[in-house]
Amino acid sequence: MNKNRFFLIVQREYLETVAKKSFIVMTLLMPFLIVLLGGVPVLLEKLNKSDVKTVAVIDETNQLASAIKSDEAFHFELIEQATEGNPRQLYDNRGDELYAIVVIPRDIESTHQVLVYSESSVNSVLVSHLHTAMSRVLTDAKIASYGIDGLDKILKECNIDVDVRSIKWSDEGDEQTSSTELAMLIGIVLSLMSYMFVIMYGSMIMNSVIEEKSNRIVEVIVSSCKPIELMLGKIVGVALVGLTQMLIWSILLGIVGSIVGIGFASTEAQAVAGAMAEASTDSSIIEMLGSINYLQILGFFAIYFVGGFLLYASLFAAFGSAVDQASDASQFTTPIVMIIVIALYAAIACMENPDGDIAFWCSMIPFTSPMVMMVRLPFDVPAWQSLLSIAILYASAIGLTALSARIYRTGILLYGKKNSIKDLIKWLK
Repeated sequence: MNKNRFFLIVQREYLETVAKKSFIVMTLLMPFLIVLLGGVPVLLEKLNKSDVKTVAVIDETNQLASAIKSDEAFHFELIEQATEGNPRQLYDNRGDELYAIVVIPRDIESTHQVLVYSESSVNSVLVSHLHTAMSRVLTDAKIASYGIDGLDKILKECNIDVDVRSIKWSDEGDEQTSSTELAMLIGIVLSLMSYMFVIMYGSMIMNSVIEEKSNRIVEVIVSSCKPIELMLGKIVGVALVGLTQMLIWSILLGIVGSIVGIGFASTEAQAVAGAMAEASTDSSIIEMLGSINYLQILGFFAIYFVGGFLLYASLFAAFGSAVDQASDASQFTTPIVMIIVIALYAAIACMENPDGDIAFWCSMIPFTSPMVMMVRLPFDVPAWQSLLSIAILYASAIGLTALSARIYRTGILLYGKKNSIKDLIKWLK
């Protein structure tokens, strides 16, 4: 393979892709879309707030209605009258004024049921509000019925909340507080990033191959270079495009996130931020955050991302060369996508037991290791397992790239025929 031609192809693929309007627009807009998607639920929740709803309360016990307190969503109005057969009549008489009618039956202490009447399904917030209020007052009444002084205080003291802290030893024997939840969060985020980037940039390679083939540009290119140089140059070029895009996204997300955070800051948000700032001074929290070796994990993420991308990108390039139109590529790409999805599911399944047998073997299988190892790395995987997994991944990627080059070499110059898996196997031979 001629290195000069290879680097020229990488340069051409990279510059041609980053110069496209679609790439520029998506690269610049994606951080804004991510922030927008994150803020839409909060905005919709604020816009979805309606006027205070009036709810009539009929208390047949004449004792428990006071436990139901009005709030910003509901105003509870106690109705002083007999209730037999009249909830519907009361609702009709009040017209559109009432949202619902709550009836506290006489036998609530035995049935543990509260009735809510309305013409449509009631808001789940109302149901939760009533459940909390009635459960609390009935619990207090049950405790008081035993006639034991201070029983409620005794029960509260018996309700003990145990704080389980994870302590791990360093190589020097020092103790350090760690966080299992933080390790799981980092692992699943990196797995999802690997899944998203492999799908996105692998599809970019396949579409580029199909476009060049359909435009007959590839015939001119192949006349001056070898097919394997073209395929590898395309893979490396798109990989550099992906790294460039991720770098720009990281910078823009930081800027946009800061601007949006300042613009939408409220009194409540400032209070929460202040509480978090106070909590962050706790040495145990700082120690938990420091228990993760972020540089090591990011380094391994880059290594596994490159290996996994090379593995899958070679398949996308090979299958892209076997078709004339993007609509015909589904028969080849569907199995690849299914394998990637299975790898993501394997990573999620291994979160609870990152040292189990399934986690170990999935981290050795090259098709699943780029995602499964992201879940295992925050839990301090033995060095020999990481090195063995990387060696298997890159050996498999190189071997699969060589096989894909055979398919690419034959398929890139074939037109007018819908090829099948059998045809691809013949090209391999």
